[in-house]
Amino acid sequence: MKFSPLSVVLGLTTATVVSGVVMPAPAKAATFQLASGVTSVFLDLPTLESVGLTLTGANDTVPPVSSAYLVGFPITPATDFKFSFDQTGFAPVSGTIEHIGSVTFNDVLKLGNFSIGFDPGRVSAIASGFFVKDTITTGAILFDVAAPSSLSFDDKTLKLDLVANLLVSPELAGVLENPALIGAEIGAASINGEAVPEPTTILGALAAGGLITAARRRQAAKG
Repeated sequence: MKFSPLSVVLGLTTATVVSGVVMPAPAKAATFQLASGVTSVFLDLPTLESVGLTLTGANDTVPPVSSAYLVGFPITPATDFKFSFDQTGFAPVSGTIEHIGSVTFNDVLKLGNFSIGFDPGRVSAIASGFFVKDTITTGAILFDVAAPSSLSFDDKTLKLDLVANLLVSPELAGVLENPALIGAEIGAASINGEAVPEPTTILGALAAGGLITAARRRQAAKG
């Protein structure tokens, strides 16, 4: 599936009635909101240890999606991340993906309740614009998210699956006083969630269906 971070298109295909004839409008993408799920994370522990960060604990976590990951963080109801989807692919619209759970480094540095957001200003040759922010201790963006290596969304089951590498952010490299780390692959994340259609999308579909039905009735009456 194509990932299009700069394409933000809303709504469902609609129809316009002109003189009793249904004229299809240009296709628009349906929009969805992520409702629940788990984000699984793998961290390159030897690389972290080489810069003085040793993983010493984890709290309020769940099993990851597979053994390829270290830990899973539940997606919470505070999530309001919206995305569009159509034949051209997937694109973020607004909001963030909120999590509960934390990891501790060196027995003292607790990071977690991670927030995944999207900022078009962070798009680069290696970064998708998504980022991972710690909301417990530092309030800092820790990782930029690379372009997904795997991305799928089933608009029938409403399941979203996204896998991408995690890159050291300029902010984290600054904290570590090592600018050479900016953009270094430090791990990977797998977002596995379930979405719901946006209410406007549902209303749009109903409205379009109503227009089509009304037009057909008028045409039948004329016949």
